[in-house]
Amino acid sequence: MLGVVREAALITVLTCTLTICPARDDEASTAIASSARPAGTPAGLPGAPVGTGADGAGFHPARPARPEQSAACAAEQLRAAPHDLRSACSYPAVGVFLWPGGRHTCTAAVVDSRHGDLLVTAAHCLPLDGATFAPGYHDGLTPQGEWPVLAALADPRFTGPREGAENWPYDWAFVRVARVGGRSVQEAVGSGFRVPAHPERLSPDLGRVTLIGYPHDRPGQHICTADARPAYSDFRQARCAGFSTGVSGSPWVIPAPHGGNTVIGVLGGAERGGGFEDDVSYTARFDAGLGSLFATAQGVGPQDSPLVT
Repeated sequence: MLGVVREAALITVLTCTLTICPARDDEASTAIASSARPAGTPAGLPGAPVGTGADGAGFHPARPARPEQSAACAAEQLRAAPHDLRSACSYPAVGVFLWPGGRHTCTAAVVDSRHGDLLVTAAHCLPLDGATFAPGYHDGLTPQGEWPVLAALADPRFTGPREGAENWPYDWAFVRVARVGGRSVQEAVGSGFRVPAHPERLSPDLGRVTLIGYPHDRPGQHICTADARPAYSDFRQARCAGFSTGVSGSPWVIPAPHGGNTVIGVLGGAERGGGFEDDVSYTARFDAGLGSLFATAQGVGPQDSPLVT
């Protein structure tokens, strides 16, 4: 599941500590759109109204929504058994990282953010030098285009002096991608999953969660809705068949109280997300450090210095 390729690239992806990653658009003279966007609906199940996160905290207005899904697609996404989604029914905010040549690695998801340019994934997927993000990827196709990775921000507790299992409880990261055609990735896909303002307040036992990922041996998104249970001391686990290599970074989402979906984990953490059983997946439990990391990542603005190689 490791998404680590140390190839020479034009863009150096920085695995940062809690300092702001410098930023740059693909159009250097184009300012990133302001945080004030028309109200819309978060991705996941398009058509849901703007509301608050899982912990009841407020969020920035969501970006314009994609057209509402058909009833058939909505029903398909709610099926309990693990299965592959038809391309027309996939979650538009979820995609894969592609290396030059088209080989895909980890899964990631667009999150609702100030500039609309942030993804959440697993920290062990870094570095992503030279990679692009392809939301809605299926059958080798990139229906929403490819969005070059500019920078990555991993939890400093993961990138610090700890090694091995001591890193696993902090296996999350935010990734910034370039604007393409004058639009942010969040504008292109319609919206993004919400990041809880106070993830440390989430209950250890959340009940039903939905996992969305891209196994290497499947043509598109694989989805599973299952019970999430506490595991070890710092993790959650869910029993989902079919989540094999390639699914690191897959979002774990729950419905927000007033519509939309909130991301409460990314596949990774214990055993790098795998474990000793093929049908058991893990996520590290988000804590207050995740909230701080997200705030830092959103501080990246159009006036910051360009990344350097």
